[in-house]
Amino acid sequence: MSQLTGMQEISMLMNSRRRMILVTTYEEDRFQQDMKSLIELKSYQGYYWTITAGLVDLITGEQAEKMFDPVLILDRIQNSTEQAVYILKDFHDLWSNPQVKRKFRDVLELPDKVYKPIIVTAPNSYNIPMELEKLVTVVKYELPTREQVIEQLEAMENYLRMRELPVPEGREREALIHSLVGMTEMEITNVLKKSVAKNKRIVLSEIVAEKEQVIRKTGLLEYITKLGDMDQVGGMDIVKDWFRDAYYSFDPEARNYNVDPVRGCIMVGFPGTGKSLAARSVAHMWNLPLLKMNMGSIMDSRVGQSEKNIDRALKLAEDVSPCVLWIDEMEKGLAGMGSSDRSDSGTLSRVVQSILTWLSEKTAPVFVIATANDVTKLPPELTRAGRFDEVFFVSLPHLDERKEILKIHLIKRGYQVGDTAEPGVFDEETIDKLAKEMEDFSGAEIESVVSEAGRRAYASFRKGERPSHHILIEDIREQIQKTVPLAKRNPQLLSDLREWAKTSAKCASSHEHRLLHGEYKGGSKPRLRVIDLGDLDIAD
Repeated sequence: MSQLTGMQEISMLMNSRRRMILVTTYEEDRFQQDMKSLIELKSYQGYYWTITAGLVDLITGEQAEKMFDPVLILDRIQNSTEQAVYILKDFHDLWSNPQVKRKFRDVLELPDKVYKPIIVTAPNSYNIPMELEKLVTVVKYELPTREQVIEQLEAMENYLRMRELPVPEGREREALIHSLVGMTEMEITNVLKKSVAKNKRIVLSEIVAEKEQVIRKTGLLEYITKLGDMDQVGGMDIVKDWFRDAYYSFDPEARNYNVDPVRGCIMVGFPGTGKSLAARSVAHMWNLPLLKMNMGSIMDSRVGQSEKNIDRALKLAEDVSPCVLWIDEMEKGLAGMGSSDRSDSGTLSRVVQSILTWLSEKTAPVFVIATANDVTKLPPELTRAGRFDEVFFVSLPHLDERKEILKIHLIKRGYQVGDTAEPGVFDEETIDKLAKEMEDFSGAEIESVVSEAGRRAYASFRKGERPSHHILIEDIREQIQKTVPLAKRNPQLLSDLREWAKTSAKCASSHEHRLLHGEYKGGSKPRLRVIDLGDLDIAD
C-alpha cells in the first residue's frame, strides 16, 4: 500500500471529523493554496489567522475580522455556527500561554454539533504542550516532490528555449534535479531565476551552492561538494561491484517494480585503507548529493535537544533524498554508549536508538554509508539484518592492489606508466618492485610516500642538485625506508580485525577474501616455485 501524502491524510482526517491537526511545514503559502483547493472541493468555508493580519477569508483573501488576540479567535471558533476550516499560523508560539492552552482544551473537548476543524501550521512538532498532546494529530506536509521539482525545472527550460539559450541535458540535468529536491518551492524558483539571470543558463554549481546553504543552516549535516572518484579507489573490487548493482534500486523507475532501495552499508577496517574515499566516491558514482553527519554537532548539553537534533537531521536527509548519508568514524560518535545511563542520563543511548529505529523503518531512498576503524565500539544491534544491507571489511591492500594504488597516485601527479625510460615514466617492472617493497602499507601510506617523494624531488631540483623535478625510483625507495607502517607498529590490530571479519563481515577485496577464506593462512599467499619437467608442472 502506497503511503498517503500530507494533503491526502488531511482530507482523510477531515472526513473522520478530526478536530485539531498540526501540520509541520515551512511552506505556508503553498500549503494554503492546497488547503484552498481542498476546502472548495468539500464545500467548506475557510479562514486563516495570524497575529498580525487577524482573521482572513481563505477563499477571497479579504479580512473577515480584526481579531488579533489568540484567546478571542478561539472563542470565536467555539461560538461559530458555520462549517468552516480555521488555519492558525504560528500558534505553536502561543499555546504555551496558560489562557490559550485552557481555551484550546475548552474548544476541543466540549461537544459541538458543527464540524469546525482547526489546523495549526508550524515548522516542527517538538513543543506540543502535554495537555494538548492527546488532542492533536500531527501531519507532515512534504516539500515539493521530485515530479513537482521537474515541473518547475521544465518551466524554466521552456523559458530558455524560447530565448534560444542552452538547457541542461543528460547527467547534468539529473544532477540538477537531485540538487533541487529538498528545497521549498520558493527556494527552487529563486535559485533557478538567479542562475539564469547571472549566467544565461542553469548552472549546476549555482544550484549546489544554494543547496549547501540550505543544509548548512541547520548546523546538523554537512553538504559535501568535494567528492571522490571510484576510478581513484584502488582495490575493493567486491565493494565496487556491489555499489554498481545497488545503484539500480535508487533509479526512480525501480519504484514501478516495487523494488526497495538499498539501505546502506558499514565499511569497517584498518585506518587509511580508503573507507572515506569510497564514501565520497559512491555519491559521485551515483550522481547523488552527499550529506555528512557529525555526531559532535548532534549532541547538545541542553535536556532533550540531542534527541531533537537527530530527528531533524534524519528528517532533513529524507527531505533531500535520493541522497547518500555518510556517518564518518561512527564508533567515535558512539563512544561511551555503554555508560550513557550513568554519564549523560541516557542521552547518547536515546540518540543511537533513534538512528537504529530510523534505519529499520525508513522508506525514503537515503543510502547510509557508515565508516569505522574500531569494531569493538560498535553496538551489535547496529549490524543486525534490516538496518544495513552489508558490512564490509576493508583490509590492507595486497600486491596487485598496491600496484594499482601506486599507479593512481603517480598518474594523478602527472606521471605515466609505460615501457620507455624517459623522465616522468615508470615501467611496470619498477611499479612491481616498489609495490613489493611496500608490503603492509595502507593506501594512505602509499599516497604519503609518493607525495613526500615528489616534494623532496622538487626541492632538490630547485636547489640545483638535479636537472629535473621528476620523481625517481630512488626517491620513492628512500621514503619507503623512512616509513614504518601502522600495520608493523600495531600488528595486533590487523590480526584482530581479520579474525573478526572471518565471521562478521564481507571482504571488500577478493584478494582479502581468498586470504581469509581460502586454503592458505598468513599475511600473504606463498608463491609456488614451479619446475618444468616436460609436460608436468610440479609445485615445490
